[in-house]
Amino acid sequence: MFKSTLLLAALVQLSPGQADLDAQSSVASVTRARSVATAVEYSGVARQLSVPAPVMASPDISIDGRLDDLAWETAAILTGFSQYQPVEGTAASEETMVRMIVTDDALYFAIRAEDANGGPRATLTQRDGYGRSDDYVRVILDTFNDQRRAYVFMVNPYGIQGDGLWVEGGGGRFGDPIDWSPDFLWESYGRVDSAGFSAEIKIPLKTLRFPKADIQDWGLQIQRTIRRTGYESSWAPITQERANKLEQAGSLTGLRGLDAGLFMEINPTLVGSRTGESATDGSGLASDGGQGEVGMNLTYGLTSNLTLDGTVNPDFSQVEADAGQIAVNERFALFLPERRPFFLEGTDVFNMPKRLVYTRSIVNPVGAAKISGKIGALQVAYLGAVDEVNSGASNPVVNLMRVRGDVGSSSSIGAVYTDRTEPGVDFNRVMGADARFVLGGRYTLEMLAAGSADGAVGADTNWGSMFSMSARRSSRTLSMNASFEDSSDDFRAGSGFIRRVGVSQLNGRTSYTFRGKRGALVESWGPSIDADATWLREDFWAGGAPQETDFGAGLSASFRGNIGGFLNYGRRGFNFNSALYDGFFSGPSENAVVPVSEGSELYSGLHSLSLRSWISSFETVRISLGGGWNQTPIFSSGLPLDVGERWSGDLGFTFYPTGSIQAEIGARHVTILRGLDGSTYSQATIPRLQARYQVSRALYVRGIGEYSSQKRGDLLDPVTGEQVYTCSEQECSARLGSDRHDFRVEGLLGYEPSPGTVVFFGYTRQFRDTSAFSFDEVQAVRDGLFLKLSYRFRM
Repeated sequence: MFKSTLLLAALVQLSPGQADLDAQSSVASVTRARSVATAVEYSGVARQLSVPAPVMASPDISIDGRLDDLAWETAAILTGFSQYQPVEGTAASEETMVRMIVTDDALYFAIRAEDANGGPRATLTQRDGYGRSDDYVRVILDTFNDQRRAYVFMVNPYGIQGDGLWVEGGGGRFGDPIDWSPDFLWESYGRVDSAGFSAEIKIPLKTLRFPKADIQDWGLQIQRTIRRTGYESSWAPITQERANKLEQAGSLTGLRGLDAGLFMEINPTLVGSRTGESATDGSGLASDGGQGEVGMNLTYGLTSNLTLDGTVNPDFSQVEADAGQIAVNERFALFLPERRPFFLEGTDVFNMPKRLVYTRSIVNPVGAAKISGKIGALQVAYLGAVDEVNSGASNPVVNLMRVRGDVGSSSSIGAVYTDRTEPGVDFNRVMGADARFVLGGRYTLEMLAAGSADGAVGADTNWGSMFSMSARRSSRTLSMNASFEDSSDDFRAGSGFIRRVGVSQLNGRTSYTFRGKRGALVESWGPSIDADATWLREDFWAGGAPQETDFGAGLSASFRGNIGGFLNYGRRGFNFNSALYDGFFSGPSENAVVPVSEGSELYSGLHSLSLRSWISSFETVRISLGGGWNQTPIFSSGLPLDVGERWSGDLGFTFYPTGSIQAEIGARHVTILRGLDGSTYSQATIPRLQARYQVSRALYVRGIGEYSSQKRGDLLDPVTGEQVYTCSEQECSARLGSDRHDFRVEGLLGYEPSPGTVVFFGYTRQFRDTSAFSFDEVQAVRDGLFLKLSYRFRM
């Protein structure tokens, strides 16, 4: 704690003694405020969850984290937090008190988080970047009170911001369903002391979208996480016996005459860049001489609940490059998450049970516009873009439309339409409908049906269809889910991401969790069973056997000190029709080939074993590790041509040597051995280092280094060991391997006082190595230097 106090003193440019005085003042101000008769407390454990809006005309509050402003003495006080992880329903391990004030243009929150049993964990780090390392408190505002979508404003003990949108039904298997992509404009500051931390928050009404109504109620929830223990608590009690957490929130009532006023944001950008490419004569990198470009982003509040966004020549040069993925034995395309700000913010409405909208299909937009918001019970969104894919070719035009309506207290129905057309060349259109029903508070049923039409201009149109349905049971102990998916061979989602079509799939999962007492060595543990079967679509509807089966059994456990792990056993089987191999041959040469050996029996009864764990109990390091062994097919064009043994492992360390330095060191490795003779078919190793130094809340330096060594051998006949070829009537082509070893370094100096107002100066250089980690005759193949300036004007 002494180190944290010194760091805090340096950050705010105070002596250690003065920082202690400030901390004592914060604690004293809270104690003094408790004695004021006009302050009303609302206890969560006492179910005092309806808070009349504590209106104050013009409070004189400085957002400095001290909590000593007189206005806080008459604020509404939220107390009585209860824990919901890992033990549900008990009193919180540490006391939390949140004060709240509403004015005609903003909401104010004062947070006091006691922690005398070990001290809070805090780092001076990037926005949204401390969820796994730091303590934090979240303010959750359901401004439409529809229990489906809410704003999340999060601060760590230093007041570093994290924000996003809570979207019920939008999350994965783990964690809350929060989309951390949006960055809103609001104020916060925090201070750490020997007894915990204090923070203040100001959220302008211009930042929020809300109904146009004279009197309205909002959903309200406060959550706190203590990182060293993994304990999570909330003001309004939460139980996992209900599927919807927003439904369990409290409420802020009697908000009157809310008016965000004129809302417009103008965000001009200026970018200068220079790119170098490897010269054909081997003389080094040839520069393009440099270029400059001006872009513009515009946001306009059409109403208090409907927003128009536009962009011209958007620049994403500061966006961190995708982490390398191992791709030496992949059957299907790799999914890459969206990172570009314009496509991230406000597009959560496009989330559906299947990814019919994938904005990374818009590769290089010349310009784009979107409208999003909520009109009554309908949430609507439109995204249009002109995409410059190939220089000199016509630019595809993309139109994405989505509407979703509220049904009952937590359910919804929706429709989507996507159109990607390259004028005079081809087109792809998809229309779909989906529904999400929450039944009895515990059960969730999701359905989607879609059809596609695509083809070249002037040619016949190809028609396709897709249907999916899933059911899930939410519970503290017994959880179950099951799903079914069916798609035709001709289904195409040109603006989406669908890994596989022409199949029917069934899968299910059941898990049971045993809960221990808080602070026990084993706080929770439990087994799980899952099964999956995939048919060719025509075989499924004809009652045929599945093409693939997958069964798994797992055991998970969480230990005291935020330590956990998973152990899984799996058994897979493949049964491919021999007719699918008609184009595959093997032999000593392309002129002497015979059909590949039939070996379908090789692809049944394949076993796997994997382990994954994490350790977050240490103050300055977080460790994650995993590994596994499995018998796996060796694929070509999605078909298994051999069976091998796959050994994999990954290890990651995240270091926090000081409150302002963060370093991530990780490595992944995969080796696949041929079943034929035990020889190596492929090897891939990707080590990665990322370091960040946060000079201040706004100024930082980031560096990334990544090496990708991926080697794949020739495809060989699993019985004869001869070269495999794919043959047509004209010729045969050998299925040869590949050998590539690249590495890159990135450096970025960033100044970002608020979202959209930035100065970025960055450099990237890519290299090619002759063999794995030899660093012999390394050749630079590409580099880039850029400077970006932008400012976000709000009116």
